[in-house]
Amino acid sequence: MAPKLHLLIVEDQPDDAELLVTELVRAGYDVQWSRVETMDQMVAALDPEPDIILCDYDLPTMDALDVLRMLADRGMYTPLIVVSGVMDDQTCVDALRLGAADYLLKDRLARLGPAVGRALTVRRLAREARQARREWRETADILGGMVAHAPAAICVKDSSGRYVLSNAEYDRLVGADPGSLPGRTDVEAFGPELARRLSERDRQCLDRASVVEQQETFDVDGRERTYLSVGYPVVDGTGQVFAVGAIYLDITRQKGVEEELRAAQVQLQARADELDEANAELRELDRLKTDFVASVSHELRTPLTSICGYSEMLGDGSVGELGEVERRMIGVINRNSHRLLSLIEDLLILSRIDSGVYALQDEQVDIADVIRVAGGVLRPALTTAGVTFEVVVDDELRMVPGDRSQLERLMLNLLSNGVKFSLRGGRVTVRAWMEGEQLAITVADTGIGIPAQDMPKLFTRFYRSGEARQRSIPGTGLGLAVVQGIVEGHRGSIAVDSTQGQGTIVTVRLPGTRPLPELVTVPG
Repeated sequence: MAPKLHLLIVEDQPDDAELLVTELVRAGYDVQWSRVETMDQMVAALDPEPDIILCDYDLPTMDALDVLRMLADRGMYTPLIVVSGVMDDQTCVDALRLGAADYLLKDRLARLGPAVGRALTVRRLAREARQARREWRETADILGGMVAHAPAAICVKDSSGRYVLSNAEYDRLVGADPGSLPGRTDVEAFGPELARRLSERDRQCLDRASVVEQQETFDVDGRERTYLSVGYPVVDGTGQVFAVGAIYLDITRQKGVEEELRAAQVQLQARADELDEANAELRELDRLKTDFVASVSHELRTPLTSICGYSEMLGDGSVGELGEVERRMIGVINRNSHRLLSLIEDLLILSRIDSGVYALQDEQVDIADVIRVAGGVLRPALTTAGVTFEVVVDDELRMVPGDRSQLERLMLNLLSNGVKFSLRGGRVTVRAWMEGEQLAITVADTGIGIPAQDMPKLFTRFYRSGEARQRSIPGTGLGLAVVQGIVEGHRGSIAVDSTQGQGTIVTVRLPGTRPLPELVTVPG
C-alpha cells in the first residue's frame, strides 16, 4: 500500500508542478497536493500543515529563502526541498543554512523520491527528538519543583564530593547562602567539623552502595533541631553509582513527643506500682474482712442455734403450758432467730466462696422434693402475703447430682424473693424440666419487676434497688449473690428476665450429670 503524502508545491509554472507530482507517484507515493505561488497563498495553505514542501527557488514575488524565513518565524519545522532550474553553490549553502532539507535541479528529478523519503525520516526523527526534549524538560521541571519546594532538606553530590544541587531547606540547614553550593565541596563550603560529618556519611554510601540512615543535630536559625538523615547512592542507567543523594527530615517534634511519652510511661509505671501496692493492701483488708465475717458468723451461729432450739421447746410446751401472750413472744423470738440464722448462713456461704473452700456434697438430689420442701417452709409467708403458689414439675424429671442443702437454700432464696416482691393477689410459679442433659428451673412472679437500670447490679452483694427501699421491702441484698454462688458451684448458669410492673423470671440451668471431682471444690 502506497504511503500517503500531503504535498504543498510553491511553483509559478503548473507544468513543472505536474512533473513533480508525476515523479513522486512513480516513486511509490499516494500524493495529495496543492500549488501556490504567492506568500499569502503559501500562509493559507499551511493549515493543515503539509508533510513536505517543494519550493521553486525563484518566483515572481518571492524566493525560497523568503519561504524558509517565514517558516522559521512561525516556528514550523515542515521539511522544504528547494527545486530550481539553476542554482549556484552559494544559493545552495544559503538555503541549507536557513533550514532547507535538500535541493534539486529540475532536470535531475530522479533524486526527488529518495530526497522526499530522507526528508520525511528526518522530520519524524526531529519531531521525536523535540517530543523527547519537551518531556525531559517537563520531567526536569517537575523534579526541580519537587526538590525546590520540598519540606525536607535535599542535596546531591557527584562521586568527587562536589554539589550538583541543593534546595533552599538544605541551604538553611547547613547555613549556606541560597544557591551557593553547586560546584563546591563540603571542605570548601563549611568548617572542618561539619564537612567531616557530611563527607563521612557520603563515603559510607559510596563504599557500601547502600542506604545509610542516622540521626543528626543541627543548629538551625539559632535553635538545635534533630534530623533523620537518609543518604543513598544515585545510580545511572548502567547500574553505576555516579552520585550520592541525601534527604534530611526534621524530627524534632517527634523526638519531643517521644521524650514526653517516655516520661509519661515512667509516671504511669510509678502510678501502677502505687496501685499494685494499694491493691495488695485492699486484698489483705478484704481477706481480713472475709475471715472476720466467717469468724463472727460462725461464732454467732452456735448461740443462735441454741436460742432457736430452746424457743421451739418453749413454744411446743415441753417445759409447761404457756399463755397466749407468752406463745406470741416465743413465736417472735423464733422467727427472728431463724431469720438471723439464715442471714449468717448466707454470709458463711459467700465467705467460703471468696476464700476458695466452698465444698459441696456429692449427692443424687430429687429436685421435685427440694421444691416441695422449700414451698412448705414458705407456705406461711405466702399465706400472709396473699400470694398464690404453683408448682409445675415435668414427669420425666430425674435425680441430678448436687448438694441438696445448698439447692434447698437456692430455692428458698428465689421463692422468698418472689413472695417479697409480689403484690397481694399475685402468683409465684415454679417450673422444672429436663433440657437434654440439663436441668432447667424457672421461678416466675407477677410482682413489681426490676427497673432496667438495676439489672446489671442484681448479683452485687448488699445491693438493693431503689424500688425495694422505697417500698420498705425487707432484705439484705445477699439473696441473689448467694444463689449465683451456689449455681456456679454446681457448674450451672443463671439468667434474670424482668419488666418493671410486670414481674420477674429467674432461670437456673444445672448439669444433669457431672464427674465427682468437679463437684468438690469451687475456686474463689
